[in-house]
Amino acid sequence: MNTLNWIRSDVYEEMEQAAKGKLRMIPGLWIDGKTYWMENGFKELFPEENISVHVKRDNIHSKISYFKSYITNHEDKPRNVKLLIQHKHEYSSREHFSFISPAENVIFHMADSKVFLVNGQLSGKKMAECSIQPYWNLYSDQIWKCRNKGILEYHPMAKGNAISIFVFNVGFEGKGTVEADSWIVSGDSKSELLRYNQLLLKKRTSISI
Repeated sequence: MNTLNWIRSDVYEEMEQAAKGKLRMIPGLWIDGKTYWMENGFKELFPEENISVHVKRDNIHSKISYFKSYITNHEDKPRNVKLLIQHKHEYSSREHFSFISPAENVIFHMADSKVFLVNGQLSGKKMAECSIQPYWNLYSDQIWKCRNKGILEYHPMAKGNAISIFVFNVGFEGKGTVEADSWIVSGDSKSELLRYNQLLLKKRTSISI
């Protein structure tokens, strides 16, 4: 191996190792049977729908990634849309395991020796509709049981390259903005993650952990 290829290999390996410990959050919208994913950033206007989404990340703790999503209706008429919160691993592995825990009403992602908990709420309402899907279902409409109604196909668990999705129903009476909160908690034990999750559910606007 020549020097250039060796350097490239070494850099790639470092990037790969760093990505192993990360879970990525990707927001999206369902509007009248159409799905939009915000792959390239946390702020986007959908001109054809006259709706915009702006997601802000708050650094409140080294083990918590906390997001506030602001969905704005720019039309002066009642509308119902769905905010989609997707999570996926930056690095894919056959050993990853993701599952929904109905008892705690949260989603867990397990990767290598790390465990991630994802959850959220909107106007005090907890996550109600969620699914674990193979990654390749994402862009083929197979995530939906009924795309026209925005009903997810329910899968409680998956191994390997999978994503989790949960949905918030967002209703507008006219022009206005609705705020939703979501978070990723990382740790080594289920009990630790659930403790942080309970604190986050209780403290919506002022968080001190």
